[in-house]
This record gives sequence, structure tokens and C-alpha cells, in this order.
Amino acid sequence: MGGSIEERREEAERLRPFFEVQLRFAEAMAERTARPLPSACLAFTNLHRRFGFGRIEAGVPSPDWARYADGLEQRPSRAERLDWTVDTFLAAPPEAGDKRRFGCFSFELMDGGQVVRIHFSNRDSDDGVGPLARGKAGRRRGELRDMFAFVRARHPGVRTVKGGSWLYNLEAYRRLFPADYAGSAAAPERVRLDGTSSWGQLLDFRGHVKPAVRQALLANLATLDADAPWTAFPLRALATQGPIGSFHHLYGV
Repeated sequence: MGGSIEERREEAERLRPFFEVQLRFAEAMAERTARPLPSACLAFTNLHRRFGFGRIEAGVPSPDWARYADGLEQRPSRAERLDWTVDTFLAAPPEAGDKRRFGCFSFELMDGGQVVRIHFSNRDSDDGVGPLARGKAGRRRGELRDMFAFVRARHPGVRTVKGGSWLYNLEAYRRLFPADYAGSAAAPERVRLDGTSSWGQLLDFRGHVKPAVRQALLANLATLDADAPWTAFPLRALATQGPIGSFHHLYGV
């Protein structure tokens, strides 16, 4: 997020269909669990993060969330709630981030510095070509090489690498990683829906909602499992894990 006011408005309108799907998903979860809509939005959408309010630590939202939640309850129609969501996004601060970035990749330390978790976000499509195109594979591996060289130098206690994303369903993404790490991809028992590990699949590399994915997710709301709502997404978020030594070997760190 960021840029000029006009760029921000363009981004907000581009994301309007994305917000609309999330609100409908939250409505379905609120109906099935008898919880207030703001509570369902907090737990089952990534609006808190999209608004720049940061991670939801221990289930406690940012104080800034209260204003959005109050406004949501005061708007009776879906159209009004969507407008309020777009307005909140427009007024939101830049998205918080505590991860060190290397091109499209970033990482965060976990488990007392023994585990590093990989994150991916599109930061290379200004040329109209997606960041996972085959012609850009070398560029992505270079970013990973730089990132793991940094990790090895600054955090020598790291032993394990983990990931969790719908992207591990794609060969274009898996080919960037060591075979043992990519091959470990499996569906976890539970998936959090307050990030992008599942929601990210709705957006193409230009930031537009994918019509087919949107339609498939909305169709699945009719049979939504309130105990496992992540299973409604066309592609499951997969968890990965491997020894950091495999990354050192592949990237020549």
C-alpha cells in the first residue's frame, strides 16, 4: 500500500471485489457460528492485515479495528458494508511489516531463532509478466540466495525452514526450492484465514480478482464447513518444512 492519493483510490477500487468476497465469506461464517459479523471478519478474513493494522496477536485486534467493527454493525446492507470497508482501507496506514525483504521474498524468525518462515509477495510485475514466470526463475532464486546468505550470517542458530501458502500447489513456485522442502508440502490440520496463505489465490499478479476462483469460492459457501472453513478455497494452503542445509546447498550459500 502507499503511493499518491489517486494511486490509493485506484488500488481500493481494484480490491473492491476482493473485499466483497471476504465480506460474503464472513457473513456465511457468522450465520453458521452465531457470532457477530465483525468477529467473523476478524477471524476469517485478512481485512485486519489489509488495513495495515498488523498481525492479530493472541486473538486481540489492534485498537484501530474497533472503529471499523462499529461501523460494520451500523450498516445494514451488504453494499453499505462494502463501501465502509473500502473507505476504511483508503484511510488506513501503510501495511505493517516486521519482515526483512529480499525482492519478492521475506522471512521471519520463530521458535527462539531456530526456525525461519518464508513469505512471498509480488514485487516484480511492472513489466506485465508475473513474478513466477519461467523467465524470472533465476531472479527469484537469486533473491532466495541473498536471503539465506543473510540468515546464515545474522542468525546462525536457524536449523529449519517452514512455509505455508496456496502457492505450494504451483510447480512454478515449488521449483524455486530444494526438492526435499518442496516435496514436503502437505495440508495442515488447521489453516488461519487472517493472512494471505489462502486468500492470496483470489488475486492475479496485477492485483485483480480472478473470476473463476471467486466463483468457485462463492459456490462453496453453500456447503461451508464452519469447523474447517479453509476447505472452501479451491486450492488448499499447504505447509512445508525442511532443513536449512538444503537451502545452503542449492543456492551455494
